[in-house]
Amino acid sequence: MAQSSLPSVYPGHPEYVDREVIILNKDGVWIADDSEITHEPTRRLFARSLKKDSEGYFLSIGRETKRIEVEDTAYFVERIIDQKIELSDCTQEVLDSGTLRYSPGRLTCRIKSGEEEAKFLRVPYYEILRDLEEVNGNYFIQFHGKKIEL
Repeated sequence: MAQSSLPSVYPGHPEYVDREVIILNKDGVWIADDSEITHEPTRRLFARSLKKDSEGYFLSIGRETKRIEVEDTAYFVERIIDQKIELSDCTQEVLDSGTLRYSPGRLTCRIKSGEEEAKFLRVPYYEILRDLEEVNGNYFIQFHGKKIEL
């Protein structure tokens, strides 16, 4: 998984070239060389191993690193549990409803102390937007008894 723009785990072996392309697509699906990664433990490991630097996102697993392409967001909301959201990296956070952003077909919120954006996957998207109201071009939801403008 080593790549030239990250520290080499194969010092002295310049002939090693990694050509595998790993993509986290806009729907939260991991793709390796145009094939979906369906092995759940691998998908979870990748989600938990995501790191970011000034050049973008990469996987850091043990001593190995691998640059990846992220089509939209690197994190996804998989479930809503009371006032918390469960994220694709197996962590939970309290949903800050003030950071919700909506456009038809897309709902996001800020996570990781506001440093990252998470996109709602289909089930939590419909769950939170089931009572969506539109008034004069503005969108509102009810969340835990509060009317929130998106």
